[in-house]
Amino acid sequence: ILSTVTGVHKYKWLKQNVQGLYPQSALLNTIVEFALKEEPVDVEKMRKCLLKQLERAEVRLEGIDTILKLAAKNFLLPSVQYAMFCGWQRLIPEGANIGEPLTDCLKDVDLIPPFNRMLLEVTFGKLYAWAIQNVRNILLDATAKFKEL
Repeated sequence: ILSTVTGVHKYKWLKQNVQGLYPQSALLNTIVEFALKEEPVDVEKMRKCLLKQLERAEVRLEGIDTILKLAAKNFLLPSVQYAMFCGWQRLIPEGANIGEPLTDCLKDVDLIPPFNRMLLEVTFGKLYAWAIQNVRNILLDATAKFKEL
């Protein structure tokens, strides 16, 4: 097959793939392994896993929406806003261990539909913008007080 393909110019890409000149991506390897797998695929188990990821994403979205609604309140004391933000980041007093902080809003929900994924990212982006604006305001206040002194 290789000698036949070598002589044909229009199948150059096939020759290069057969000879291994292009490295296969991890995704392509995963697809090939899945397609060539002889064991039966438990579709029901896969469906349950996807549903769990959707539920997890919905819980995250509800939680972040609640935090955003609270953050929008102007009557909250700065200490309350600070405590709320630290709670969201799981920054707790030393000695209490509730787990590692959530580093990415899409952690363990990477198989949800694209719309839900973008909704999560945009909502978390709003919270990041709120946090950055608060830090900016604090720095501006501190700069103004420093100039007064």
